[in-house]
Amino acid sequence: MGQEIENKLEKVKIGGSYTGGNSTVNIYYNQQPEDGSKRNNDSRTIFLSYNWHDKEHADRIDKHLSGFPGITVKRDIRDIGPWKSIRKFMESIRQQDYAVLIVSDLYLKSKNCMFEVMEIMKEQQYRDRIFPAIVEHGIYDPLVRAEYIKYWQQECDKLEASIRELEPEYTSELVAELKKYKSIAFSIGEFLNIVADMNNPDIQKVEVQIEKAILKN
Repeated sequence: MGQEIENKLEKVKIGGSYTGGNSTVNIYYNQQPEDGSKRNNDSRTIFLSYNWHDKEHADRIDKHLSGFPGITVKRDIRDIGPWKSIRKFMESIRQQDYAVLIVSDLYLKSKNCMFEVMEIMKEQQYRDRIFPAIVEHGIYDPLVRAEYIKYWQQECDKLEASIRELEPEYTSELVAELKKYKSIAFSIGEFLNIVADMNNPDIQKVEVQIEKAILKN
């Protein structure tokens, strides 16, 4: 919506682009809708998924991407309030436009990190929504990928053995956890195959490539 004002000043820039004398100038404001909601067709949200041992990489990526207007980085240290649900935050990965996954050895062995991976894998075409930042380069070797599958199979076996030692009426929550472990064991091979097939940028420069990919879309 334009608003006309009279420019009575000589050689004064208006809006950073106009210089002149007595003229009518249109000033355009980026007005928000009356309902108070934001109007920004260029806004993007990014979920940052990482193991805390990879905090240095996470900090660098977070700082770089958060510096661009229209990009909001969702991260646990900011977006989980005191006594709020960690699981609900992890589940919110599906609601974001993109997810940056800092894939390290400890990431692939973390229940919470892999839970976030399992959530984003529920989305159709999830491959187009993830930006893997590779720390563990062993994933390009099928023998190493097999070891991660074996790791989660063993975790399933250990938890299942512990559950068998308990009375069934006390194990409902543990059985639910076991289902999640089995889901990870079942799906991690697919996830690693997809990530290993991607032309992943160097971890030290990945934030720049993520920026380019997001701003291009």
